[in-house]
Amino acid sequence: MSIRRRESRPKKEDLWIGLVHVKQPNRNGVLGNADQAYANVVALAVDKRDLRMQIRKALDELGLNLIKLEDAEPMAMRLTKHSVHKKLHGLADEVKRDRSVRFDVFQTFEVND
Repeated sequence: MSIRRRESRPKKEDLWIGLVHVKQPNRNGVLGNADQAYANVVALAVDKRDLRMQIRKALDELGLNLIKLEDAEPMAMRLTKHSVHKKLHGLADEVKRDRSVRFDVFQTFEVND
């Protein structure tokens, strides 16, 4: 008896948007003298898991650690509910053009223990 496996179609990538909360393990990195930051992020991904993986890789290249990914959803869905700043539309255009992960300005802060 043979069971035929379904050919899985490659999932379609969509433009995703989210908010990252990041930590800088060492002072004087890309966040300057700050401990943590928030930033909007835009990337092409097939799902939230793929998005998180791509974000972690991009943050690793910047020397940052992902604490949390918040409000992640396809950009098309976000635009049905909210408007986004034109700079984020510009980042989205760059992402579509070069398939990169793009971060908006990192809003930095220090954590007082």
